[in-house]
Amino acid sequence: MSDAEQARKREIAGIFDRAAATYDSVGPRFFAHFGERLVERTRIREGATVLDVAAGRGAVLYPAARQAGPLGRVVGTDLSAEMAQKTAAEIRNGGWHNAEMLQMDAEELRFDDDSFDSVLCGFSIWFFPRPHRALAEFFRVLKPGGHIGLTTWAQDCPFNSWCLRMGRQYLPPQPDAGSKPPRFDTVPALEAALQKAAFEDIDIAAEDADFVYADEEELWLSLWSHGIRRFLEQIEESALPAVKADVLQKVRVFRKADGVHTQLRALFAFGKKPRN
Repeated sequence: MSDAEQARKREIAGIFDRAAATYDSVGPRFFAHFGERLVERTRIREGATVLDVAAGRGAVLYPAARQAGPLGRVVGTDLSAEMAQKTAAEIRNGGWHNAEMLQMDAEELRFDDDSFDSVLCGFSIWFFPRPHRALAEFFRVLKPGGHIGLTTWAQDCPFNSWCLRMGRQYLPPQPDAGSKPPRFDTVPALEAALQKAAFEDIDIAAEDADFVYADEEELWLSLWSHGIRRFLEQIEESALPAVKADVLQKVRVFRKADGVHTQLRALFAFGKKPRN
């Protein structure tokens, strides 16, 4: 692993360490929504063994544990120590006897070959410095005939596209496009990645959902509670009040009578490990 890749992992772990306390708990819980949908669409059977990579605060892990039932086993992993510790404590306190949470690198999974019936990964694959290595690990730990299920944000996701346009106004110059990691935000990109990892029966579909924030302030606080904070942290602290005021003004374009509406579009990607 290169020094740049190691630095990238430390950066990502730090971002999610700082977000862990409020992750998916400010405003509408869109990660929980899409986590439920990922589990539903993966069709996890009762008694299944499931791995949830980059599990965060359990948006995929908990619905997977409910679906697998008391005879199943669901293991969540996350690179962030804070995410892993907080979710592990929540699992213990909530009496989830069929679930556990471990701190682990997605590119170096500490499991035997052919260990799981399903491997799931929600909204994380583009964070990995070596995503194709991670996908190869997902393939390795799956049992023959086992299924992979991933979610990513679509390239044309309405609210995320708006956030990126806004971000360009406030952020320092970003790396050249050629040096940016893959986003896996289109059907062809996801399909090619899964094919490269040797998965078959690949199926990819988009799904939209609308999420309503109580007001502009709640939306601003939500931005600090997940991965977008990595952009906000690049803004000079002295400039943040002015940036916040500008964002709150511009986000009013999404306001309706019942709150601030944000439309999100996710890609769901599925594949199977061949039996032979």
